[in-house]
Amino acid sequence: NLHVSKPTAHSTAPVAVRASTPLMLSSVGDGACSRSAEHVNQGRKVPRRKYGIQRNTRLPSSVPIVGLGCSSFSTFFSSDDSDVGGPLTVDAVSADLPIVQSWIATIRRAVLARGINLLDTAPWYGHGISEIVVGYALDTILVDDDHINHQLHGNENAKRKRRGSLPRSSIIVNTKVGRYEADPLHQFDFSYATTMSSARRSIERMNCGYIDVLQLHDPEFAPSMSILMEETIPALIECRNRGWTKAIGITGYPLEVQHEILVRCFEVFSDEVVFDQSLVYCHNNLHDMSLFGDRCFPMTEGDDEVESFAQYCRRSNVCLMTAAPLSMGLLTNAGPPSWHPALPSLKKACDNAAKMCQARGIDISSLAMLYAFSQKEVGCTLIGMKDINQVDVAADFALRFDVTDDANDGLRQVLSDEEYEMLTLLLHVHEGPFASVWSNSEYRWDGKAEAKKFWAMIER
Repeated sequence: NLHVSKPTAHSTAPVAVRASTPLMLSSVGDGACSRSAEHVNQGRKVPRRKYGIQRNTRLPSSVPIVGLGCSSFSTFFSSDDSDVGGPLTVDAVSADLPIVQSWIATIRRAVLARGINLLDTAPWYGHGISEIVVGYALDTILVDDDHINHQLHGNENAKRKRRGSLPRSSIIVNTKVGRYEADPLHQFDFSYATTMSSARRSIERMNCGYIDVLQLHDPEFAPSMSILMEETIPALIECRNRGWTKAIGITGYPLEVQHEILVRCFEVFSDEVVFDQSLVYCHNNLHDMSLFGDRCFPMTEGDDEVESFAQYCRRSNVCLMTAAPLSMGLLTNAGPPSWHPALPSLKKACDNAAKMCQARGIDISSLAMLYAFSQKEVGCTLIGMKDINQVDVAADFALRFDVTDDANDGLRQVLSDEEYEMLTLLLHVHEGPFASVWSNSEYRWDGKAEAKKFWAMIER
């Protein structure tokens, strides 16, 4: 029932989606990949932005403007297991498998060659496989450190020796709690005990000593707000107190759910700052900039003055990351997957936008990524990259930005004249391809409704 302001030429609208689905660079048009295939910037490391410094010292002081979304390192979003000889499970995964070797090489390329040292994973991704693969890769990247390795007493995996050269502090490892198994009956668990055991298991799987940001995963699916306030969040605070995580984050589709939780935490945990970071997806893209543009959250209870979610986070010292700048396949030449929850009108609008770009020799996915990277209030945009080529493609896009120079950190300086003209056409509030869905409030779908559908299915 929140009021959503109408978008302007620089403020698109809010959207929701199949939870936790990342952008995969395989969604980027062939033209974008082929133009980057020469990798003229090969070996150059991506730019970084200031992040936690001064505002929140529990977070890294800087982050790469593009981060590695690690759901790609599993068969989570693939219907074909032929590459791994059958279904890949936590019991069957091994560092010796060719596909796993490829994933390890991809992570190494991102971290060591391109400076993409932020890894975002979750127990939900591959139902444990992604975290295990990240651990295999970190074993080859990080220096062996007995103090870090044995932080969890009695941990058998802590005895795994690393053979790399980088210190643990040089890598940002983020994971999540709350969403786990494929079986709908066991998919979500927000209890205190499971949250604690999940955090410990993640550290063991990744052999990383501690987690940089431990995130509450898709809280819109929690059966009640009370379980979050009474069990999940106290467990997250305990993890931080024990040194299992440096910082606490929240992620999920509906901005109103994130906002409600953040506000409630200030009321319930008045003596403790709970959340340090918010990860937002599908709200920082060409058709939906509601993260910044929708001023619909009261600044104080009963106050008529309202602010955007980004403004609220800034005022509350919560740092922002985003994901899914291609809106889960909507902003691609190939179009979205069959399960995408967008309304037909939005799918049509995105298809029209892609065709407009194609007619001028511009790849909409390339433009969408550059648009997302340009938002200075976002520290890092997460992208799924499943192989070395996709790492280099993403890094080359990021290298268009020079974030050390404000004069060269805006789209006018980054885009070609043709790209900038096309962007202006796409974002025209009255005549652009999204004008109709913006005016009819069909630019988004209801993330809370998707959660209600899930629980209705369980109850049947």
